[in-house]
Amino acid sequence: MEKPKVSIVIPVYKPDEKIFAKVKEMIKKQTIKSEVIEMWNNPEAVSMNKGIMVAKGDIVVMLAQDCVPNQKDWLEKLIKPLENKIIVVTVSDLNLPEEFWKKYPLLTRILTITDLGIRRPEMDARACAFRKKDLIDVGMFNEDPRVIAIDGDIGKRLIKLGKFFHPNVFVDHLHILDDKKKIKTMYNYAEANGKLIRKYKEEKESFWIVVIRSLPFFGMIPNLFFISHSKKLIYVGHYLIGTMIHNLIYIYGFWKGFLFNKESMRNKEVLQEKKA
Repeated sequence: MEKPKVSIVIPVYKPDEKIFAKVKEMIKKQTIKSEVIEMWNNPEAVSMNKGIMVAKGDIVVMLAQDCVPNQKDWLEKLIKPLENKIIVVTVSDLNLPEEFWKKYPLLTRILTITDLGIRRPEMDARACAFRKKDLIDVGMFNEDPRVIAIDGDIGKRLIKLGKFFHPNVFVDHLHILDDKKKIKTMYNYAEANGKLIRKYKEEKESFWIVVIRSLPFFGMIPNLFFISHSKKLIYVGHYLIGTMIHNLIYIYGFWKGFLFNKESMRNKEVLQEKKA
């Protein structure tokens, strides 16, 4: 049997069955074949590392359980840049379709307005490709339960080996959300940035942007700038209200993460269930 060139690792925890089925359906439709590895019911970093270790492919793709490849040649285009030895990771863009966004409760729509449409993360482990060798060389994903931003953390180590690349492919991020879950997600993101700044300080490329966002009023400026360049001005009320709420949550989460290096709430639920 021919060894697969690509292994797709999917960390799975309480997935929405319909969306997860779409993910697997689109993988089957890709223009190149791949080995699919589902790792269930672990903290995310643990599932990723277990998947890496059993992967038979030289290239490992991390794909979230709610990120649906939008094109049939998504995988082919995603891994193509890794033929260049200078490239160590290729990162997909993320798309929140407007029709999916409209199904959210009102407050959640307000708080996710800046996610609407296609956006390009600096480094995001939800839909990206690596060489297996590079992941092993940098120590793989950090399994410390206090670490939330596992993609940002590994990114700091991978950048020392080469460059990141965005190949202009995207996945539809169909994340099921309600108001409580969205606020928790925003808090986790802010706390993660606080921990990254505490650990890497000025080494983080977006250091000053992250710090400015953690300040009262000044933290609203990036989102206000986003409004002025948005094609969705019909939602300007959403932007203004969401910006104020986001600033308050971000301030609390960032400074808690920066000042107190405690276990992440993101991992606690999974760990507690495994102990039960």
